[in-house]
Amino acid sequence: MNKSLKAIALMSAGSFIFSMNSMADGRLEGRISDATSSVYFDGAIVKIKELKLESSSKNGGRFSFNNLPAGDYTLVVDYLGAETVQQLISISDNKTTSEAVRIGDDVSEMDNVIVIGQAAGAANALNKQRAADNFKSIVSADSIGQFPDENVSEALQRVPGVFIERDQGEGRFVGVRGVNPNLNSASINGVNIPAPERDRRSVALDVIPSGLLESLEVTKTITPDMDGDTIGANIEIKSLSAFDRDGMSYKLQAEGNYNDLEEETSPKLAGSFTNVFDVAGGELGVAAAVSWQDRDFGSEVIEGDGEWESDIEDSGVRGVKELQQRDYTVNRKRLGVALNLDWRPNELSEYYMRSLYSHFEDQEFRQRIKYKFDKGDLLNIDSNSALWDEGDMERDFKDRFEEQKITSVVFGGSNIVDDWTLEYNLSYSKASENEPDRRDTGFKQKNISEMGYSSLGSSPRIFASDEAFDASGFELDEVVIENNYTEDVQQGFKLDITRDMYFGENPGYIKFGLKRSEREKTDDVNADIYNDFGDIDDPTMDAFINGNLNYAIGNFGPALNKSAIDALINGQIKGNTALQDEEALAESLVSSARDYNVNEDVTAAYIMSRVDINDWRLVYGVRYEHTDFSAEGYNARLLDGEQAEIVKANYERDYSHFLPSVNVRYRFSDEMIVRAAFSQSISRPSFGDITPSPDKIEIDQEDNELQVEAGNPQLKAYESNNFDLSMEYYPDNGIGAFGAALFYKQIDNFIFNADVSSDANAALYAPGVNFDDIEITQPQNGDEADLYGLELTYTKHFANGLLLQANATFTDSEATLDLGEDPDRNTDIQLPEQADRVGNLVLGYEKGPLSLRVSAAYKSERLMELNYEDANNDLYQDEHMQIDLSAKYEVNENLQFHFNAININDEPFFRYHGSRSFNAQYEEYGPSYVLGVTYRNF
Repeated sequence: MNKSLKAIALMSAGSFIFSMNSMADGRLEGRISDATSSVYFDGAIVKIKELKLESSSKNGGRFSFNNLPAGDYTLVVDYLGAETVQQLISISDNKTTSEAVRIGDDVSEMDNVIVIGQAAGAANALNKQRAADNFKSIVSADSIGQFPDENVSEALQRVPGVFIERDQGEGRFVGVRGVNPNLNSASINGVNIPAPERDRRSVALDVIPSGLLESLEVTKTITPDMDGDTIGANIEIKSLSAFDRDGMSYKLQAEGNYNDLEEETSPKLAGSFTNVFDVAGGELGVAAAVSWQDRDFGSEVIEGDGEWESDIEDSGVRGVKELQQRDYTVNRKRLGVALNLDWRPNELSEYYMRSLYSHFEDQEFRQRIKYKFDKGDLLNIDSNSALWDEGDMERDFKDRFEEQKITSVVFGGSNIVDDWTLEYNLSYSKASENEPDRRDTGFKQKNISEMGYSSLGSSPRIFASDEAFDASGFELDEVVIENNYTEDVQQGFKLDITRDMYFGENPGYIKFGLKRSEREKTDDVNADIYNDFGDIDDPTMDAFINGNLNYAIGNFGPALNKSAIDALINGQIKGNTALQDEEALAESLVSSARDYNVNEDVTAAYIMSRVDINDWRLVYGVRYEHTDFSAEGYNARLLDGEQAEIVKANYERDYSHFLPSVNVRYRFSDEMIVRAAFSQSISRPSFGDITPSPDKIEIDQEDNELQVEAGNPQLKAYESNNFDLSMEYYPDNGIGAFGAALFYKQIDNFIFNADVSSDANAALYAPGVNFDDIEITQPQNGDEADLYGLELTYTKHFANGLLLQANATFTDSEATLDLGEDPDRNTDIQLPEQADRVGNLVLGYEKGPLSLRVSAAYKSERLMELNYEDANNDLYQDEHMQIDLSAKYEVNENLQFHFNAININDEPFFRYHGSRSFNAQYEEYGPSYVLGVTYRNF
C-alpha cells in the first residue's frame, strides 16, 4: 500500500506544476431540440467558431462552455441528419448566457426522421460516436427498441465487433473484437458491477432488462480516467435520467412471448416514468423504470462426456466412451427496477443518486441419459458408427432453482468553480447467487444388450436395445443434495478534478484523479451424497415416471417425475446418514470444501490532458493501478479414495502497473475523422480460475477413474499493448456513416483452460490410488499472443425509407504455449476463445406508421479448451448465425403494436472436438415469437 500511496501523491502533485493562462469568466449554456422543442438531442457537435472551442451535447441535449472571454461569437451546431445551425451569441463577464438551439424540419413527430424510429436511433448513436474523444460504438435507447432483444447482452450483439455467449438460447456474456468475454469490463452508471456467479469476475448482462436503459457505450480505446482492467472493451450501461427528456414522460409496454419448442406463452411488462420538479430554487429530476418477465422455454441436447479417443479399445478408430441425451425445461423470471434522482440547485452544481436492482430466478429441470459405452465390450466400429454389448445406462433428473440479485447504488456530484470542475462519487454494489436444495437423482441399469451410434456429426444418432427404455430395469444409484451461496460485494469512491486551460493559444484541459475499490467474493458450498439404498429396498425407476418424453432429436423414453422424486427424498433420504457409505461421506466433505473467500483491493491514480490544435485533438496521460489480492480456500484430497483430508489454503500477493495511453483525433474534413490510439491495459483472472479450492474431485470406484477441475491462484494477469487506427466518414447528405478500423494487441500471460492430465500429479487429489483413467483440467498462463484485426461498419438511411446497417470484424491471432521441452502437441495456437469473424447485417424499412427490420448476427468458430496431450481433442465452438425479425405499427403518436420473431432460422448451438464429426455438445432451442403493445406520451 505504501507504494500506491506514494504514486498517488506524486501524480496528484505533478498536476499543479503546469503553467497556464487563466480563462475569463463568462459562461454559455444551452439545449438542442427539434423544431417543436419537444425532443432533445445528445451527441451534437457544438463549436464557438472564433475561440476554436468544441464540445458536444449530452444529458438531454445540454451543452456548456465555462470561463469565456466577453464578446460576440458564432455558435455552430452540427447534427447528422439535420442542417448545420449557426447563430450569434454575446458573452458578458460574470454572467451566464442561455441559448436554445433548434434543428431539423418543422414537421410532425412521426414524419421527422431524427425524432422517432429506426433512423432516429441510428442518428443518435452516430452523432455520439462522432463527437467522442476516443473510439466508441454506441447503441441508443431508440435503437434498442427497434430489435427483439430481451436483455443488455442481446442488445449489444448489434454493435460492430461484438458477439455474445448464449445460455439456453439467451445472450449472457459479451465478447468484443473476437476475444474472450472475460477480457472486457462492464459498468453501470460508471460503477463496476460484481458478478453473482461463483466463477465469474464480469457480470452476465442478461440479468439487466433492456427496458431499463438509456444507452450502451462500447469503448474500444481507453483513456487514463478509465479503469485499466480491460483488453477487449469497456461496456458502459447508462440508465434513464429525467433530464434526458422534457417535462413528464411515461411509457408502458406489455408482451406475450411464445416458445415453439416448449409450446409455452410467457408474459412481460415494463414501464418508465420521468419528471422534473422545481425544488429549493433548483431542479429535481426523478426517473423510474421497472421491467418484469416470466418466461417458459427449454432446449434439447446431445453431448459427449469428455474427449474422443484416437484408438478406442485398440480398434484403430476414433471413438467416444460416453454420449448423453438431455432435455431442459426452464422457467426464468426477471425483475429489474431503476430509480435515479438528479438535483441541480444551479447551473454550476449537480448532485445525483443512481440505483439499480435486478432479481433473476431460474428454475431448471433436466432429464438426462448417459450411454456408458465403455462399460461394455466393443463389437464393431467404423468411422461413422459403433456397437457395444453389455454397456451401462444412467438416467438422472436435476431439479435446480437459482436466484440472483444485484443491487447497485451510486451517490455523486459535480461542481464548477472558476476554471475547475470537481466530480466525485461513492458507490456500493452487491451481487448474490443462492442455489437452495438443489437435487440430482440418478438411476442405473447395467449390462444392456446393445447400444451405440449409427451416425456421427453435430447430432449423432444414438440407439440402444429395448431394455434401455424399460423403467423397471433401473435402480436408484445416487442422490446429491446441495445448498450453495455466492456473494460478491464491491464498494469504492472516485474523484476527478479538471482544469480548463489554454496551452499557448490552444484550448484544452488537464485532469487528474483517484479511485479506490474494495471487493470481496465468498462462495459457500454444501453437498450431501447418498448412494446406499438397501435400507429402503433399492427403489426402481418405474415408480417415478410420468410417461415418455417428447424429444425431437432422438428416442428418449420414460421421463422422471419431479413430484414422485421429491416425495422419496423428503420422506426417506434427506438427512438419513444410513444411506451414505464411507465413499459418499468422504465425497460429501470434499464437495463441500469448494468454499473460498477472495479479497481484491485496487488503488488507482491518473493524470491526463486534452488539447485541441486546429483540427487535431490529443488526449494523453498515464494511469497507475496497485492490486492487493488474497484468497482463502481448501486443499481437499480423497485418501485411498474413501477418506477425506481437508486443509486450509491461503494465498496473498500484490502487483502494480503503470498504464500509459494516447488518443489522437484528426478532423480531416467536416465529413471525415481519423483516429489513432495506443494504450497499455491488463485483465485480471476470473475468480473461478484463481480459487485455491478445486471445483470438482470425483472418483468412479467401479471404473477406477479420477476427474478433477482445479483452480490456479498463481495465475498472472493478462498484460496487453494495444494499437488502434481508424477512419470514420459521415456524408453530409443525410444519416449515414462508413468506418474502418485496424487494431493490434500484443498480449502476455494469456490464460487458457487446459486438460493437464498428462502432466498433473493425481496424488495431489487422491494419494494412494492408481487410476486407469485420469482427467484433470486447470487454467494456465500461456507465454505471449498477438491479436490483430480489421473492423468495418456501414450505416445508411435512404430517402425512400430503407435502412441498411452492416458491420464485420476480421480477427486473427498467434499464441505460444509454455509447455516445456518435448511437448506432446503443437505449442503455436490461436488465442483461446477468439472468433475469427464477427458480423451483423440489418435491413430495415420505415415509412409512415410501418417499420420493418430483419437482422442477422454471425460469429465464427472458436477454440474453447486445449488438450495438452492431443490437439485433435481441442474443444471448439462452431460458427453461429441467428436471424431475427421485428415489425412495428404506429397507430398514432402514442400507441404502437409490435411483433418479433427470434431465431427464425432455428439455429442450434454446437461444440466439437477437433472435427465437426465428433460431437461435444449440440443444443436446439427453437424459434420464439413476441406480440406486444406500447403506449407512451413522448
